[in-house]
Amino acid sequence: MPIKIVTDSGANMTAGNLGSCQLEVAALSLIQGDKTWLDDASFDQAEFNQRAKDGIAASSACPSISAWLDAYAGGSEIYVVTISSVLSGSYNSAMQAAKIYQEEYPDALIHVFDSKSAGPAQFLAAEKIAELKEKGMQFPDLVEAVSDYLENHVRIFFALKSMTNLANNGRVSPAVAKIAGLLKIWVYGWAEEGEIKPLGKARGEKKTLAALLRTLEEKGYRGGRVKIDHADNFDSAAELHDLIRKKRPEARVDLGTCRALCSFYAEAGGLMIGVEI
Repeated sequence: MPIKIVTDSGANMTAGNLGSCQLEVAALSLIQGDKTWLDDASFDQAEFNQRAKDGIAASSACPSISAWLDAYAGGSEIYVVTISSVLSGSYNSAMQAAKIYQEEYPDALIHVFDSKSAGPAQFLAAEKIAELKEKGMQFPDLVEAVSDYLENHVRIFFALKSMTNLANNGRVSPAVAKIAGLLKIWVYGWAEEGEIKPLGKARGEKKTLAALLRTLEEKGYRGGRVKIDHADNFDSAAELHDLIRKKRPEARVDLGTCRALCSFYAEAGGLMIGVEI
């Protein structure tokens, strides 16, 4: 039976192999009027955008218990990394599914991690699990190590041009969202204890990325792993990549794209940055 790493789609990952582990993804949903979109390959960004332009509001929903159970199926040793429990019910749903799975398969080992973050920070945690399994680490030691990693050594930062969807869904205050809606103003910040915390604002890309790099270092970045996910803004993501590598040539910095859920909340042009501190 395979060793599984399972994330929700907030991690911006797709199912496949991660090292010697099998990676599974439980899809979150976007609810737009009478239509429910799964955050998977079936998502139609163009149609979603058109419905949004037509004034149809959207909200998000966590994966169902059955979706988590499908992702766990067949696993003998399962590590689950969810989006922050402060932002979503995904963690609670995954925990309920884990309880059901262990009742049915009492010999299975399963642990659910609340990432207290999202997107690329979840990715780094999943990557860390695969790395530790490659080294032969056993279940209890790995759970302890990854819990410490999430608590003390990985953080999620962001730089957003708009925070309208975050405000409309109760994730940030309307006053903060209004600032991000001003012409060429970006809001940057991080997640603290799972909550979105703006740290500053800047006008234009260059000032924003420079401020973001300073913020990373103020919060403890010293050249560890970085994963940058962008919402239809490869150029800014690549520029940030180059800025980090110029300051920290030893750093491994990878680029990725936001899937449906993260694109919805980061909105067009937004950046999400997972960082080892």
